[in-house]
Amino acid sequence: MSGPRVSILIPAYNERFFPAALASALAQSFGDLEVVVCDDSAGGAIEAAVRASGDERVRYMRNPTRLGFGGNFTECLRQARGELIKFLNDDDLLAPQCVAGLAAAFDFDPRVTLATSRRRPIDERGAIVQGHLASAPLAHVSCLIPGIELGNFVLINSLNLIGEPTTAMFRKRDVDWADGGIFSWGGHEYHCLADLSLWIRLLARGHCFYQAVVLSDYRVHAGQQQASEVMDVACIAERFTLARTARESGFLRSNEHYRAAINMPLRMAQQSLRERSDLSPASRRELEALVESIRPIAG
Repeated sequence: MSGPRVSILIPAYNERFFPAALASALAQSFGDLEVVVCDDSAGGAIEAAVRASGDERVRYMRNPTRLGFGGNFTECLRQARGELIKFLNDDDLLAPQCVAGLAAAFDFDPRVTLATSRRRPIDERGAIVQGHLASAPLAHVSCLIPGIELGNFVLINSLNLIGEPTTAMFRKRDVDWADGGIFSWGGHEYHCLADLSLWIRLLARGHCFYQAVVLSDYRVHAGQQQASEVMDVACIAERFTLARTARESGFLRSNEHYRAAINMPLRMAQQSLRERSDLSPASRRELEALVESIRPIAG
């Protein structure tokens, strides 16, 4: 028996917003789908919400031990039976036509390996958050974008204009994760740029179809992973690592493009060293080493 066309995957942890996220998955106008919930929480509220839905399209699994962010996403993908993968963060929302709109892109052109759309940042109450630069539209009309061109664009601007995991769709078979979890690439496991590292790998294989309408809401709230010095440094270093690895896969071929992409982490590292007197000795050494690695290349 063949599986569904689309798997909506919810790597669940946040009990507060999960019921709304699940409801938005079950409200899709697209019929040929399953919803897979991998529960990484300590409590029982997520399981209770799944049981209360009474929907046979939902498959629920509780992780026997906590897998964490990347591990739970990887487990969800492992459990998926669908050809097309649609992640849904447990605090985000899908518009009812989201799956149908993105799935149509793969019928439109077989070269499509990534489909995405406009997305809208919202707060805890569901109100629109203004001034979110990364959610600016890639285009004002729906269009096909060559993968290398889009990858170069986001790498040079050091900005994830493609979207969070909730925003995009891709084929399960197009994801190569033999060297680790789905956010691992070139021997490095990404945290800050996890989603972008996956999008770049998919864009190396083909084109992106962009739907110029809002098909998902990305929630910004206080319960998300809090900023820390370690994470701040990792976010700077990952920009350089991603650009370097992407170049080896066909992106940033010209020296001008490559220098433009690595100048952003260089400037960020220099600014932190100059302005943050509270940096720990370990973080300061890491940033100084990063500057020394980038500066000869950036010119």
